[in-house]
Amino acid sequence: MMFLVTFATVVITTLGSEEPASELVEMVSGHAAMETCHSLIEDAEGIRREGYTAIDKADLIREQAYRVKEEALEIKEEAFEIKEEAYEVKLSSMEARSELENSLVEAMVFIKNQATATSLYVQEIRDSLVSLNNRLDKVEQNIEEKLEEQSARVTQVGTKVEETQLTAETIKSRQQAWISEIRLISLYKVTGANNERDSSDLVVDGQFIHDKHSITGMNTYFHSGTSGTDNKIWIELGGVFMIHKVKIMNIRFCCQERLVGAQIYADEKLIGTVIETKKFYEFFASEDDQPTYASEITLHQPLARLLHILELQVWGKGPFSPEDKF
Repeated sequence: MMFLVTFATVVITTLGSEEPASELVEMVSGHAAMETCHSLIEDAEGIRREGYTAIDKADLIREQAYRVKEEALEIKEEAFEIKEEAYEVKLSSMEARSELENSLVEAMVFIKNQATATSLYVQEIRDSLVSLNNRLDKVEQNIEEKLEEQSARVTQVGTKVEETQLTAETIKSRQQAWISEIRLISLYKVTGANNERDSSDLVVDGQFIHDKHSITGMNTYFHSGTSGTDNKIWIELGGVFMIHKVKIMNIRFCCQERLVGAQIYADEKLIGTVIETKKFYEFFASEDDQPTYASEITLHQPLARLLHILELQVWGKGPFSPEDKF
């Protein structure tokens, strides 16, 4: 036992001093001791390798510890920065809160003032509505009174309208009777001629008893100035008439054949042509199914002859408005 302890001490001393293992072999004798020594040497080298490995691991752990320490310091610094930012945020939040509280106070004061003013306005509106309601009651009462008056007036007007309608119907019937009467409608109407020696008004003066004057200037017939073509004489009726007939009275003392070829027109409508010598002529313009309306009657001589007649009479009904022809 003492040998083993002594041997172990020598081995450890030898390992610690890093001297060659042969010296140990020289100190030990015997085959068993040699084998034991070799075994111990191997174990010592294994322990030595494990020690180096442990040292390497310790160095690695120490390096990791340093890194962890550095990271911890960095985290600590970041924590301090976050803390400072938190303080700044807290200060900003407190300032914002203070501003918000001030704004809310101001808003409450403003709303309170507005509510007071609104209450005053509402009261004024209520007073106005009461006054307006009273006025409306008065207006309604006045309207009812006016409606009663207007109703009475409407009744009176209705009576007057009925009376006026009866009067209008009476006048209308008289006018229709007067309009429906065939009568002389050319007497003293406006006349004209394109080539006159004696006035064209002589054909509508109603004087056709004596056609030859005994004293110069007292003749009662129309005479054209020359015997050129297209001599004309016309009567303006002064309105639209339904033409029944046109009567031409020829002069009787001479030259009645000069009227042959003359044409009579109601406005633009040809209603007759003189084809023979006579003392007077009648040309009927309207038939029952085709009435002729005109405002002017024209006697036209297209031949190169003098135009002279004693009287030009137009018979018909009217006058009518252009929209009231029947």
